[in-house]
Formats: sequence, C-alpha cells, structure tokens
Amino acid sequence: MPRYAYKCADCGAEFMTMHSADTVLEECNACNSIGNLEKLLTRPSYSAKPRPHKEDKPHVGEVTENFIKEAREDLKTQHKELYQKR
Repeated sequence: MPRYAYKCADCGAEFMTMHSADTVLEECNACNSIGNLEKLLTRPSYSAKPRPHKEDKPHVGEVTENFIKEAREDLKTQHKELYQKR
C-alpha cells in the first residue's frame, strides 16, 4: 500500500499515512479539521530484492530438459517393473 504525506493548512502539521490510491483523506490527524489537507509530493519508496546471478539461476530450457530426462528414466523403470511381473 502506498504512503502519502499531507500538510494541514489550518495547523501546519505534516504527517504520513498509508492508504490506497483511490482514497481521499480529508481529516487532519493533529487538529481534526476537515477539508484543509494538502497532499505533498514525496519520493516513491520501494525495497529492491537483490537479483540472483545468471550463473546461479538455471535457464528455462535446462529445467525443461532435466524434467524430460527424469520423466524418461521414470518411464523406463516403470516399463521394466511392469514386464518383470509378467
């Protein structure tokens, strides 16, 4: 949820609050006056997660190939087990 900074025209108090983008805040937290808030410009805040190195992350093709190899081995094993029982 985004944070927004406000300033009250009546008492001059500045405060930050979190709410959805479509919410309109009208009441001052300090003096409780209504309709005298001004939304201030603020820097966007976000937390960036460190990206993994390309060497650490397998390519999609590698993951698919490994899955196919494992599935083939499983099918061979199941095939042998099925025909050994007969």
